[in-house]
Amino acid sequence: MTPSAIRATVRDYIRAHRIFTPGPVVVAVSGGADSTALLLILAELAGELGIVIHVGHFDHRTRPKQSAEDADFVAKLANRVGAPIRMGRAEKPTKTEDAARTARYEFLRRAASEIGATAIATGHTRDDQAETVLLHLARGSGLAGLAGMRPLRDGIARPLLAIGREDTLSVCRSARMRPRTDPTNRSLKFARNRVRLKVLPELARINPRASEAIARFADAAAELQAEDDLDISHALARARDNDAIVIAALEPSMRGRALALAWWDATGRVLGARHRKALEDLTATDEGSRSLDLPAGRAIREYGLLRIVGDTPAQKSDSATPIELGREIIWNDWRLVLGGSARTNGALEAEVPKNLLRKLVVRARHQGDRMAGRPRKKLQDLFTDAKVPASQRSRWPVIASEDKVWWVPGLTEPPKTAGGARLAVAAPAHFGNDLWDTRVRQVASKVDSVGTRPRKGPSN
Repeated sequence: MTPSAIRATVRDYIRAHRIFTPGPVVVAVSGGADSTALLLILAELAGELGIVIHVGHFDHRTRPKQSAEDADFVAKLANRVGAPIRMGRAEKPTKTEDAARTARYEFLRRAASEIGATAIATGHTRDDQAETVLLHLARGSGLAGLAGMRPLRDGIARPLLAIGREDTLSVCRSARMRPRTDPTNRSLKFARNRVRLKVLPELARINPRASEAIARFADAAAELQAEDDLDISHALARARDNDAIVIAALEPSMRGRALALAWWDATGRVLGARHRKALEDLTATDEGSRSLDLPAGRAIREYGLLRIVGDTPAQKSDSATPIELGREIIWNDWRLVLGGSARTNGALEAEVPKNLLRKLVVRARHQGDRMAGRPRKKLQDLFTDAKVPASQRSRWPVIASEDKVWWVPGLTEPPKTAGGARLAVAAPAHFGNDLWDTRVRQVASKVDSVGTRPRKGPSN
């Protein structure tokens, strides 16, 4: 049984911030103290809140033996509270905090979509809030970053922001549960752990309730941010043109804040000062086209228009399509023509030998794909080295025969063959000049293999 004072605090916080609406809720449970306490508390409050709990657990594949034990613990916990459970697993071990977070939330959002959940509940506490605010402050964040995490935003519910880590441990003790521990939480190679283990203990020596004070500061910043956001969001709405932002429509005095808000809207990430300045510099001119990779996405400026594309991997891709002589193919907005005589603006070209005619298809990359010849480089490494955003990888064309990858336009040199039929491949118009710049490290951008570059085309 949860201590009554803790349960009442969480209940009051949920009601004050209108965090939940009746219906299914996915509760993210790792097996640690915070998420275990979250599930136990919400299970007790479910009836009066009108929510139906579904447990979501994700394996990042970083600790094989412990991961299996974590999953078993969470399964038993879900059974204890009578909740169905959904488990997900990363395709490969995640190597960074950002990669782990992205994979985890993709799974949780899929699970929420499948059951029609009204929210995804996470176990972030007041201490997590303090850590987040300090990290944003250290990285030069603006007011939005100092507002930290909010009780409910973009479908992510955080009902435990009203209590601290000691409270979640108390809930686990009361339930006679021994939560799982993750040894990586003690590693000082992670910035958040350094704040948790080094910075906050020093602040606690000045004020034992430093985490509470920082959380109150975050709430105050959020109130100011809400007022500022209203003005900025109105200005941003007036500057929008379908999926683009008309840069000249933003007053210079508010352009930086408007672009930072647009970035948050598109990616869910708060930009630090250095990245905000880079975005402002990108929009300081309307000449030509340029792009910029920033945390969780890419900004593409085409003259006076700016588009922001989040790094959420595409969910769907066109199916494999045979490449036939004389037939124009539109595949994920890429244009392919085999055997045509007309020059295609901006297209990469290759000569298809006679023995491969009627054998090539355009398709998405497959797990384990390697280039033909030597060295047999993995396509996964090819995309990573070229810094192709995750949002584009599953929709990038791979030209292959039944048994091998023949060409990846824009990322590898066109195969050298004598004679054959000309294959022209043009990138989607919304790529602008970005496909051909040095950010994508492709050797296919030599003068003799690239035609006139596209100036501008309709958005995708």
